[in-house]
Amino acid sequence: MAGTFSALTGWLLFAGLALATGAAIARWTILPRVRFDSEQPSSEWLRTGAARVGAVGAMLLPLALAFYFARQLQEFRDPFVPWTEDASLLLGATSWGRSWLWAAGGSIVAVAAMFLARAGYSAGWWLVTPVMLALCAFPGLTGHAAGTEGLGLLPIAADTMHVWAAGGWMGGLALVLYLERRWRQEVDPVGSLLPVLVPAFSRIAMVCVGALIVTGSFAAWTQLADWTSLVTTGYGRTLLLKLAVVAVVMALGGWNFRVLTPRLGDASGSMAMRRTASVELLIAQVVLLITAILVRSSPLDH
Repeated sequence: MAGTFSALTGWLLFAGLALATGAAIARWTILPRVRFDSEQPSSEWLRTGAARVGAVGAMLLPLALAFYFARQLQEFRDPFVPWTEDASLLLGATSWGRSWLWAAGGSIVAVAAMFLARAGYSAGWWLVTPVMLALCAFPGLTGHAAGTEGLGLLPIAADTMHVWAAGGWMGGLALVLYLERRWRQEVDPVGSLLPVLVPAFSRIAMVCVGALIVTGSFAAWTQLADWTSLVTTGYGRTLLLKLAVVAVVMALGGWNFRVLTPRLGDASGSMAMRRTASVELLIAQVVLLITAILVRSSPLDH
């Protein structure tokens, strides 16, 4: 039961980071690239959709962080002292607690800023973007990257970039699918926005995939004693499982880009893209769940 709670807690955090960070990245890098005519949505309509997706992700973060604290306090707990004393010590006397405090405060700011953006205030986007980019450092500050010796802040920086890239890819894909669904529900039941959304998203997605490969390889190099650790340790085997599922997600993304994107001009192509992109996003959640298990595993099987 504890392992299930821990994995779901990690998934909740990563999903929230991906959605909110992806929405913020999309606001500045994807939506401005969307080219549409007078019959298609306005820039404000697109930004409002991004803020809605981002708000969902942002609201997951305080909940996930509350679960994180409960889990950490349970592990930190001294049964011979009051829990309030343990909680105060955890928050005030440990680097984990200090990281958690600023992350919890940042998550509240992110929620407020996303709702400002949803209401049409550009200041919300200007506020939430740096906050979300900073919050992406929380997994690295409280995970394996923080314990890596001899490389300074480089592992934490790489881990943060890894979370940015995952958000840009997964969160951006979630936004594309949401905008497509909203358009078909509210405006044109037989039409599609994918012909204008997918080309703008694909360019950013390729950059994100490249960053994921580089930063993921670096993390594996810093955490594994050697390549045999991939099969001789529980951490290594979990990493191999993650890589296998990531390969499936990337294969689907490649299929979407190479095969289905040229067919977006007709209804059958858009329908196929909606179906495979939805499967891609669903399998990506499995990646996040395995990641949540991985970050709780010791590279040395301790």
